[in-house]
Amino acid sequence: MKFLDHSDEAKEVLKQATIQWLFQACMLVEGQAVALAAVHTSRLRNSIDYVVDEAELIGYVGTNVEYAIYVEMGTGEFAENGMGRKGGWVYQDPSGEWFFTWGQEPQPYLRPAFRKNKSQVEALAKEIFGGI
Repeated sequence: MKFLDHSDEAKEVLKQATIQWLFQACMLVEGQAVALAAVHTSRLRNSIDYVVDEAELIGYVGTNVEYAIYVEMGTGEFAENGMGRKGGWVYQDPSGEWFFTWGQEPQPYLRPAFRKNKSQVEALAKEIFGGI
């Protein structure tokens, strides 16, 4: 009797299946996030993307737009975590016009994008890993 070790091949099959699942799951969530993103200039919506780190087996969906967190979580009196600035403030826009604000209501797009696709992401995992 001879023992054959196929653990490396099995690990590679699992890794490739995981990568396939991450790409498909991220595409689903990214598409939903784009559809849900608030649009003023389209900068935020157009910046939403995904990255799959094949070495770490992690998928990321998000944006590098500096104000994205304020859209997702809100600001000032309306901030979701209650930690926003109280009492309002004034600011000057790039054209030089002054404005007063109490803040901005949250307009979540990333978290709902995942929640709306959670069952599809789980079904993808069952489909991809069930076929191994």
